[in-house]
Amino acid sequence: MTTDERGSGTVLMISVMLITAMVAFVAACLLSWFGCAHQARTAADLASLAGAGAFDSGSDACAAARTTAASNHTSMTACAVDTNGVDVVVRVTVQTDARPAVAFGPKSFSQTSEAGHIG
Repeated sequence: MTTDERGSGTVLMISVMLITAMVAFVAACLLSWFGCAHQARTAADLASLAGAGAFDSGSDACAAARTTAASNHTSMTACAVDTNGVDVVVRVTVQTDARPAVAFGPKSFSQTSEAGHIG
């Protein structure tokens, strides 16, 4: 009794290559999403600092924060200036789209940051 196993190595190698390509794609997506989350976090920090600086100099804090967020390729979704006469806190929330946009991944990343002058 003989069996013909010619071509089984080809099928095995194609399977290994497909699995390797899928793992590489998922890893690349995860790394890109970590980068997008970091970009949103950094943009939120910079926007809140810009807003606090603008408020300290007498300008519109939210306008400065919006400009800074836009220059960092994010959109500002919320801005609040809390003051009690002495302390000032500028709270900014920014959002950025997730890249690459795939069906099984996040659509966007949102981060909130605070900056201000206390005392």
